[in-house]
Amino acid sequence: MPSALGLSGTLLIAASLVGCSGVASESDKTSSNERDLTSLEYSKPSNAPDIKSATIPTLPIEGYLVSQKEKEQILKASRMVAKSCMARFGFSYSWSAASGQRVTSDDNASNRSRRYGIVDSAAASKYGYGLGADNVQGPSEQAPSAAMSEAATRVFLGNSDPTVKVESGAKVNGQKIPEGGCAGEAKRKIGNGLSNRAANDINMASFTVSLNDEKVKAVLGQWSQCMQKRGYDFNSPLDPLKTMGAGSATPREKVTADADVQCKYETNLIGIWNSVESAIQKAMIGKKEEILEEGRRETDRSVRNASTVLSGDSR
Repeated sequence: MPSALGLSGTLLIAASLVGCSGVASESDKTSSNERDLTSLEYSKPSNAPDIKSATIPTLPIEGYLVSQKEKEQILKASRMVAKSCMARFGFSYSWSAASGQRVTSDDNASNRSRRYGIVDSAAASKYGYGLGADNVQGPSEQAPSAAMSEAATRVFLGNSDPTVKVESGAKVNGQKIPEGGCAGEAKRKIGNGLSNRAANDINMASFTVSLNDEKVKAVLGQWSQCMQKRGYDFNSPLDPLKTMGAGSATPREKVTADADVQCKYETNLIGIWNSVESAIQKAMIGKKEEILEEGRRETDRSVRNASTVLSGDSR
């Protein structure tokens, strides 16, 4: 399944800045917006590219999603602004970057390289369903963030969190806490372009709709039959991921993964699924183009502001 990037509003910057994880974002939840999209009519593609490699055509929604490079730039600048703000009040501020899958600068929430399961024959034979040590980031070299004291938390979140109970205009060490705390100050200076909710909704909804498309269901059935001939009982390429892919791959897992990819190539599952989902996304984009463009402009604005901060230009 595709994944969604980031959080929205002040909590986006706040949670990201302090290095929180496991926080449910609005973009990750099935919104009424997304439910509306699932009933949309779309033009059925008449043909599909024959794909027998890990190179998958870009999906239409990717032009609106926030890339990994943009995300990292916005976060880095936001953290710098927050660190400077916290220092004004006598508090140090640090963070730790989470380790995980190694990504390229163009990667985004579409998770295209694994959207339809594994698609790389060489990687499947070597790593099975896992990522492999070469593709997993090691621990960050940054010092881990210490738990914030109550006083520091008050300055960091300000009046954005009712549980912290900071009144608007409250002061610490004779200085007024910014509206929304230092997280709010970072958000105002950099912008709120870390996540395009409308794009995230389409990214998720198009995948859901594609599962009910007749062409996709047919090719999934063909893939399943291909796997059965090789001795495997899977209805969907997503099924093996439920039990395999964690830890070092066993010889059996590698063989299974290789068979999985070969059956995708034989049935053209990747090409058909990608072409169908592209058609679905084009229809969805047509209905949400204005709000998608607005989100894209906000991301572009945040990237420009982040570039200014990172270059040391305080204008």
